[in-house]
Amino acid sequence: MKQSLLKSEFVHLRIPRAQTSRLNPFDGRGRSVTDRRRNHGAVGRLEPEDFRRRWSMLLISNFGSRELCAVHFGVTFQTSCNWFDGLCTPTGDVVDFAAQSLPNYAAVMWGK
Repeated sequence: MKQSLLKSEFVHLRIPRAQTSRLNPFDGRGRSVTDRRRNHGAVGRLEPEDFRRRWSMLLISNFGSRELCAVHFGVTFQTSCNWFDGLCTPTGDVVDFAAQSLPNYAAVMWGK
């Protein structure tokens, strides 16, 4: 009796045969790179590579050194180096602070 109850409890955990999403939770809801590009391009967003390049140009044009950038944004020196080299992107609160505090933000990031 107990075995049949366990089987009935776990019926909802079966994966359907037509499952198209990936099982790895780090793959991002099963979207491929082309799907991500299509969805982001539809709303006019920058590609991640373009954003990293423009973010790097913004920091280089506004700060004379990586140390000044780290102090301005309150991040570690290594994070500042990664931004300058275009290896990673900041979080939303940092981007918002940059938009408010850097005078040429719109010109560099959006070409305005």
